[in-house]
Amino acid sequence: MSSLFGHALAGLAISAATTQSRPPRRTWALAMACAVAPDLDWFTDFLGFADHSSLSHRGLSHSLLAALLIAAAAMLLGFRDQLRSPRHWACMLMAAFSHGLLDACTFGGTGVAFLLPFSAARFVCVWQPIFVSPIPLSGKLLDWLLFSLGTELVWIGIPAALIFAAPRLIQWARLRWQGSEDTP
Repeated sequence: MSSLFGHALAGLAISAATTQSRPPRRTWALAMACAVAPDLDWFTDFLGFADHSSLSHRGLSHSLLAALLIAAAAMLLGFRDQLRSPRHWACMLMAAFSHGLLDACTFGGTGVAFLLPFSAARFVCVWQPIFVSPIPLSGKLLDWLLFSLGTELVWIGIPAALIFAAPRLIQWARLRWQGSEDTP
């Protein structure tokens, strides 16, 4: 799995990409919560579920159905007055779905059960540039964690930074272009 940091950063970037101006803090917080929430299934390991059970890690909580339910919960908690807002729905749905997609892009671990409860098939992306985060941490696993975070920085952090910077870059380019039209 990607680390909680990587998932939260993806949710934050999605909230920035789906709002016209700077997103309100509740949008940031709820998008990050939607992006991180599917990893609550990590605690099912303590209950002894088999690795490929529907309740194990990357199972039902990582499915498209779960993404819809997580987004609906976020909308009810944070945007009850704006339940008809397609922009907020898109933000929360994309944030919740981004979790499974990032996990499918990790090298290592089991595939993601996107279609549960309709199909138990697990999917991985053909291209897996992100290394799975080690849990629990001990000894040499710290080196593995640092390498994993490095891959997340490249494949999640840089695109997120571009999403955050894009509005400013576009505004800067418009001002420069308008300034060049004024000069003869």
